[in-house]
Amino acid sequence: MRSLRALIEDEEKKLEKENLFQKGLDEIEPSLELSTKIETIKQQSFNSKLRYPEIYVNKRLLDLAYKINDSFMANLKSDKKITKESLEEVLPEFISAFPETRGLSKEILDDIKTFIINFVIGYGPISTIFDLAKDGLNDVIVNTKDYIDIIYEGKTEITPFTFRSEEELRKVVDKMLAENNRKIDEAHPIISSKLNDGSRVEVQIPPIAANSGTCVTIRKFNDIPLLLESLIDSGQMDYKMAYFLAKVSKGKCNIIVSGGTSSGKTTFLNAITRFVDDNEQLMVIEDTKEMQPQMPCHSVRSYEARNANEEGKGAITLDFLLRSALRSSPRRIIVGECRGPEIVVMLNAMNTGHPGSMTTIHADNVKEALVRVENMYLEARPTANIGFIRAQIVSAVDIILQLVRFPDGSRKVIAISEIEKRMEDNGVISLNDIFKFKRDTTDMKKVKGKFEVLATPSRTLEQMNMFGVDLDKRVFDPNFEMTREMLIEELQKDLPSKMCGWKNEFLNVFTKRDPSFFHRWPHFQHML
Repeated sequence: MRSLRALIEDEEKKLEKENLFQKGLDEIEPSLELSTKIETIKQQSFNSKLRYPEIYVNKRLLDLAYKINDSFMANLKSDKKITKESLEEVLPEFISAFPETRGLSKEILDDIKTFIINFVIGYGPISTIFDLAKDGLNDVIVNTKDYIDIIYEGKTEITPFTFRSEEELRKVVDKMLAENNRKIDEAHPIISSKLNDGSRVEVQIPPIAANSGTCVTIRKFNDIPLLLESLIDSGQMDYKMAYFLAKVSKGKCNIIVSGGTSSGKTTFLNAITRFVDDNEQLMVIEDTKEMQPQMPCHSVRSYEARNANEEGKGAITLDFLLRSALRSSPRRIIVGECRGPEIVVMLNAMNTGHPGSMTTIHADNVKEALVRVENMYLEARPTANIGFIRAQIVSAVDIILQLVRFPDGSRKVIAISEIEKRMEDNGVISLNDIFKFKRDTTDMKKVKGKFEVLATPSRTLEQMNMFGVDLDKRVFDPNFEMTREMLIEELQKDLPSKMCGWKNEFLNVFTKRDPSFFHRWPHFQHML
């Protein structure tokens, strides 16, 4: 980089000849479309926890930020290593050399500095979103250069962020893909990748992306997995459901977690791994690494599938990994999501000495989940008899858990069902519905309702007894009210502090995110 003083002098000479900005901070009249978008964002902000930096909703300030950024980028030397610390040091003086910045508040000047840093070493406005939304961010959805929406705490929000051009967006995409040694072009217009922090990235470009521009979806994952207690606090289930799930996990029941996109399937798998015995070897197999089992590190082995390279070679499928894993003598197996032929091996594993195994699938209800399993099996084994497939499912799977994300952003466990060891008269698999969520339809905007007990399980209780796990059968009495204290007595036997390196992170994050958490759940207080 040229000397800072030389850069500043050059800019001062240029600016003496230019009169591109009027004095003051009067906003340039934006286009009608931009005005509508900004007004929508302002209305949305009343119900959102997010407060967007002013430079992104004031066109004059945004133009100024781009102008300073362009000047700074033009003078960067690519052969020098650039760090955030070095940028933090030189940028304040560089920014102050522009006359238009005089009189701006420190907050706006800091926003301009962050704007430049994010373009130099980050992902432009996407990095700003990461910093702004933090743990509440679920997804970033880039629909061409003009629109960036987010899913924040389960709800979709319009943001003021954009990219200035398709070229600028593609540069950011290339930077993201380079972190995983991937690249995108017309010959390979769809790419799945991940960022250094583990976030999952899906990119489509024309001609596949029909929107005349690049489309990007980023799925963010929390650094700290949510606890069962957190899921109760958010209203996803009640005390009885939580107690039952802890017991079925301890009792080595084979579980399928079913739900749609962003319904919280992986979150639930993480939460119930906490109740797996420390001495059991857990094998985790995923298409893209998302799982964070709440277990000691020595008890967990994780494997991740690999896509084919540009020549179409080197792919390692979930099916291959699962077959390989079975030769490593795991006690339990978790497949992050079954979407194809791996379902055959998964059911075989559940049937042959790996009790307590778990997986997730995409389906909207419990019955549809069973049909989905049947269809995946048939796709892998087209000549298989449907009666044989159903017999395999009945023999292998104990519990199906159904999750739903509602339009208001809330998530619920709407059903927990047991697969009975028999078929209906028409040959369909018989289900014993144990719990369900009954929605109150008087308010269709806000999801309200109650969790109900429908029946007492039989097969599941037999499985628990086999492995020495006792369960208070009063939880299946609709008139019995389980208290928080009763649940705590059970949950405190399995605290997440056993997970290596997790105690300090847990304390720091939860204390900052929700200080009252430790008052609601006092069994964690000894960790403070």
